[in-house]
Amino acid sequence: MKKMVMEFADYARAPAVQLMPLDMHQLLNEVMGLYEANSSPITLQLNAVHPRINGDATRLRQVIHNLLHNAHDALKNATNPNIVLHTESNHNTIKLSVLDNGTGFPEQIVSRAFEPYMTTKDKGTGLGLPIVKKIVEEHGGTIMIEKRATGGTCISIIFPLLEEEEVVDNGDQGNTCSG
Repeated sequence: MKKMVMEFADYARAPAVQLMPLDMHQLLNEVMGLYEANSSPITLQLNAVHPRINGDATRLRQVIHNLLHNAHDALKNATNPNIVLHTESNHNTIKLSVLDNGTGFPEQIVSRAFEPYMTTKDKGTGLGLPIVKKIVEEHGGTIMIEKRATGGTCISIIFPLLEEEEVVDNGDQGNTCSG
C-alpha cells in the first residue's frame, strides 16, 4: 500500500519537464547499458534518419525503463523471449516502438491501459503506464498500444522532431507493430 501511495504521489506532483535538444538514439543506447544482463534479449533497430527531439533526458529514461520493464514482465513464460526497440522518422516526427512477443494485453484492458490503477500484474500498482503517458504528452507526443498479430504487444510513441530536423516524407514505412 505504501508503494502505491508513493507512486501516486510521484504521478500527481511530477516535476516540470526540462526540454532541451537530445538525440533519441543516444538516449536509447545509454538506457541499453542498464539492460546488458537482462534475461530477455533486446534488439535495437534504430532506423530513424533524424532522431533529435526536444526532450527531458531524465524523464524519457523513465519512460523507456518502464516500457522495457513491462515488456520483460510479459515475457516470463515466453519460449523465445524477445524485445525490440525500433525507431523510424517520417516527415516531422520520430516514432519509438517497444515490441515484445509476450502474453499481450487482454482486449478489455487495451482501451483502459493508461488509466491509473489499471493493471494485469499481481503486484502492480497500475501507475506505470499513466506516468509514461503523462511524460509523453508533456513532450508533445502521443502513445498507443496495439496487440501484435504474431503475439505480444507493441507500444508506439510519436514525438515531434526538432524543427531543423524535419525530413521529407519518404512514403508509407509500414506498420512496425504488425510483425
